[in-house]
Amino acid sequence: MKNEKWEVLDIFENDTKAQIVKGFLNENGIEAEIRDSTVPYGGSAIFGATGPKELLVKSEDLEEARSLIDEINMKE
Repeated sequence: MKNEKWEVLDIFENDTKAQIVKGFLNENGIEAEIRDSTVPYGGSAIFGATGPKELLVKSEDLEEARSLIDEINMKE
């Protein structure tokens, strides 16, 4: 994640949910990363490993990732 610009695709309440979406994106050719979220209060310093997680994708993949997520949400 050093030289590329990454953007937050979504914030999940825990790592499990973030991992599921990350796996789906990876299967569809979009690289994604998970990091502790500082939203709303301070990430892992307060919540530990169970706190909210941000799912990030490269800027150039953001629109495609959003479209894939929208597809999933429409099927539910």
